[in-house]
Parts: sequence; structure tokens; C-alpha cells
Amino acid sequence: MELVPIGVIHSPYIKREEAPRQGRLSDKESVLEIYSGFEEGLQDIEDKRHIVILYWAHLGKRDVLKTITPFGPEIKGVFATRSPSRPNPIALCIADLIRVEGNRLYVRGIDAIDGSPILDIKPYVYELDSLYGPEDTLDRSKGKDTNRKLWEECITFHGHECPGLAIGFRACEAAKEKLGITFSKDEEIVCVTETDACGVDAIQVITGCTLGKGNLIYRDTGKQAFSFFVRGSGESIRIILKPTDKQMTREEKKMYLLEAPIEELFEFKKPTFELPEMARIFNSIVCEICGESTAEHKIRIMDGKKVCLDCFKEYSRGW
Repeated sequence: MELVPIGVIHSPYIKREEAPRQGRLSDKESVLEIYSGFEEGLQDIEDKRHIVILYWAHLGKRDVLKTITPFGPEIKGVFATRSPSRPNPIALCIADLIRVEGNRLYVRGIDAIDGSPILDIKPYVYELDSLYGPEDTLDRSKGKDTNRKLWEECITFHGHECPGLAIGFRACEAAKEKLGITFSKDEEIVCVTETDACGVDAIQVITGCTLGKGNLIYRDTGKQAFSFFVRGSGESIRIILKPTDKQMTREEKKMYLLEAPIEELFEFKKPTFELPEMARIFNSIVCEICGESTAEHKIRIMDGKKVCLDCFKEYSRGW
């Protein structure tokens, strides 16, 4: 078997320690120089927004079969990692194609060391190449397809995939790991969310905590924080998204949120508030002005009449 480089990568990373952990976490620009004799293969590539780059990690060690990753001290087989050191150090990056100038492709989102030989370039096709989420699973005993299916269900419910949805998705993973929660058919699990942003949709899909069942409660603080309560055991946890100063595109942020260890993403505390009581069913009262019925705890008295909140005229003198 013979591999012939079709070009070389010019990147800002001279040493291995300068390169990002994953190319998608970098916003720096690199240049792919395609050698003479292969330029015809670039026809129509300027129409692509993203490309897959296969390159030779020439500084990688070829005698490595076991290694550790940045995510923990556990030793893993090299084929279960993305380490550049491996028997055949072929690396893969999905890059943003910024522009094409002759035989030079300007890209963003790669982790290659300067001088890395290019083996091949292919177009990235979302419908074929996207697997909807990370390899790690919410329930590891059921395999990676469970997690991908859940992520896809969250996207379908929410309408699109985004970093916000990923926050809720991973918060559920954290809650499952810390408390062992499962899907709540009634009010076995209660979630108090401090945001009304996208992640709440993932929480509804995965945990079964919904407004309709009364086990999803909105406590507006504007924080990406979610408290989970287990009614049967009394256990609880508050999961707060950690701030980060990483500069990332929207796509990079989504992938970071989906792939980073939960301990890197979240801070864990005990809720400072008590478990809310179970949802109550109230009698309905007919408003004496508009004629519409409403729950009795939302009724007000005005001019001697029972009125709904829409008809009630608030009176205040400042406190």
C-alpha cells in the first residue's frame, strides 16, 4: 500500500502542545496548500461550507497501543481514543472552508501541526455525516444508539439543534449520573428550572418533567441552573452551567457542550429551596365580568365581584 500526499497544511501550531485538543474548538485560520498535479481535483470545492480533511500526524508516535486522554487518568486502547499517536497516525478534521485562492484552501477549525501532509479532502455532508450527538450515553448499559436517539428526539421536539438544547441534554445526563433518575411518569421527579431557554425542552423530553404534570417549575433567576428532586428518597441536586471564556463558533460551542465531561461543564450544589408540594387541582370560578372560568387561586375580588386576573385592575401606591 502506498500513500501519496496531495498537499501540506500551513497552520499556526508549530509544537504539539500549541494545538487545540480538538480542531472544532479553534477559531484560528490555516491554509491547505495543494500540490501541483492535484489542483484539478479542487473543481467546485468552493461551493462547500465544510470539508473533511485527512492528514498524516507526522509527529505522532507509531508504537502506541495504549494511552490516556485529556478527560481522565484511565488508560485506554488507542483505537478508543482520538490520540495522534497510533500505528497509522491518520488524523481527521472537519473544517470550515473560508475561501479558495488557486491551489490554497483557507480553513478554520483544525488541530494539525504546521507541515502536516494532506492525504485527502472530502466534502462534509450533514445528512450523511452527522450522528446527532456524542458517543457517550445517558444510560451506558443501553449503548450509544440510545443517546443518539434521545438527542434526535430532543431536536424534533425543539425544532432545531443548538448549544442551548445541548445544555439541557447534558444536565439530564448529569442528573441521571448523580441521582439515578429515570423518566418521570407522574411527579416522581421534579425539576425546578431557573431559565426558560432552549435547554428546558431537552429536560421535558428526557426526564418527563413538564408543566402539564406539574413537575416542571419555573423559578426565574436568568441562570442556566436546574434543580432535580426525587420525591421518594428526598434526594436533590442543583446543576449550574459553569462560565467559560473559550472563544467558539455556535457549532463549536454545541459540540463542546455535547462532548466535554460533565464535571468540566457543570457545578453541583444542594438546592437552597425546599421541594415544592405536589400539584393541586383547583375548583374553577367563573369571572363575573368576562364570563370565563379560571382556577380559584387566581380569582381576585374587585368592586364586590369575583374577577379573573385579566379583568382585575391592579391598585398600588408604590409598595
